[in-house]
Amino acid sequence: MDELDRTILTALACDARISWKDLAAGAGVSSPTIRDRVKRLQDTGVIQSFAVELSPAALGYALEAVVRFRPLPGKRHVLEQQIQDTSRIVQCDKITGEDGFVARMLLKDIGELDPLLETFGRTATTNTSIVKSSPVRMRLPPF
Repeated sequence: MDELDRTILTALACDARISWKDLAAGAGVSSPTIRDRVKRLQDTGVIQSFAVELSPAALGYALEAVVRFRPLPGKRHVLEQQIQDTSRIVQCDKITGEDGFVARMLLKDIGELDPLLETFGRTATTNTSIVKSSPVRMRLPPF
């Protein structure tokens, strides 16, 4: 990865809809060069996708919770499937240690929390924290 690749990735991270022309102008190269570089970055797996970032608040989700799930004995696979099937869980990591999963869950209000957590009562114990703010959202890895 060279400086041109880093310039392209930084620009695309700020605006994935930037035109080839504007991207090329910002990088100081031609549009065909940019297209070839972006294609290579995709082919090598550096760029995995171009996505839309939605605002949970604008969609009516006022709260976000971080939920740690500790699977009950013999329930790890069932719990994992249940987490995958729960649309309010928007991100989840399988982790080491006593807790098997850490997930981020969207809530319209605090009254939704207990009913959502109760659905996991047969597969896990939970520990929940409400997110106050996110000083660091998902950001680009260093390159």
